[in-house]
Amino acid sequence: MRAAAALTDNRRRSRLSVALVATVILAVGLLGPRTAGAQDDWEKLPDMPVEKWEAGTVVLDDKLYFFGGYTEGVRSSKLSHVYDPRENSWSQIQDLPSAITHMNMVLDGRTVWFAGGYKDGYKGHTIAEVWNYDIDGDRYTAAPLLPDTRGGGGLALVGRKLHYMGGVKADRDTDASDHWVLDLDEWARGNAQWTTVAPMPQPRNQFSCVTFDGKIYAIGGQFHHDSEQLDQARVDIYDPNTDTWTAGPPLPKGHSHAEGGTFVHGGRIYMAGGHTTKPGETKQVDGDILALSLGEQWEVVGTLPMPLSSPAAAIINDRFYVAGGSPGASKVQADMWVRRAP
Repeated sequence: MRAAAALTDNRRRSRLSVALVATVILAVGLLGPRTAGAQDDWEKLPDMPVEKWEAGTVVLDDKLYFFGGYTEGVRSSKLSHVYDPRENSWSQIQDLPSAITHMNMVLDGRTVWFAGGYKDGYKGHTIAEVWNYDIDGDRYTAAPLLPDTRGGGGLALVGRKLHYMGGVKADRDTDASDHWVLDLDEWARGNAQWTTVAPMPQPRNQFSCVTFDGKIYAIGGQFHHDSEQLDQARVDIYDPNTDTWTAGPPLPKGHSHAEGGTFVHGGRIYMAGGHTTKPGETKQVDGDILALSLGEQWEVVGTLPMPLSSPAAAIINDRFYVAGGSPGASKVQADMWVRRAP
């Protein structure tokens, strides 16, 4: 009797152990996908050749290009590089004509355009220079100057028209609403000049600027630069067909300093990092990745490995790359990471 009872007891314990193991396996299986989609799946890549923030960026041929920006000590740099994800390697390209920051880059075929910016360091002056860079020829060509000096404005290409808007004036603090257009076909024929179109509804600087669905989106930004730096949540959309501005979906918080981390991919606008001021809080460095689909509202789709101001970011072959940026206090870092695109 005792032997039979002991055998039955052992069988019960065995069945309980199997059930417990199965429960654990099931729990791990349920948690697995959440862990895979969490923000601890960033892979560290080799550092950038030179630490950078506020750099201009474009993507071409599945390669990420970096132009200028600030290096250690908040010094403007001429250095420019290209990163090839297939080779996981960096190559240096032709230096910028000047050491510039606070300029956006746009791609026209295999030519990169940029305009305005701050020249010669953190306390440098605003400029009216306009350049293009021939990627295949590895050379820069000067184009017609902006009508006035500007830093931290937006640059966008719609069709054959290059648009420059907003930014700060020569005192580095007064926001401009001016909106100028350069016809690139006329420039190619040698008789181009900037013309004036509808001004920004709300002048500001250091906003993200992209062309999306044939329209220009001016996203976030700040009021003033050398004084208050008041982050804004507003989004303004310019329609070149009607020369009018309309209000777009506002950001969930005031936001600026994400120009090099804002891009269009797969029918969405992505914006990574920057400065942010949430309602009732003080200005801080941001670690969120935001996305906007046409006709929708902004949503948080991921988190950076660390909060970063003015990093470079891009999606290449369904992989999300982020490099450089400032973790705060005008510091700069050279780290680079990659993860599955959110």
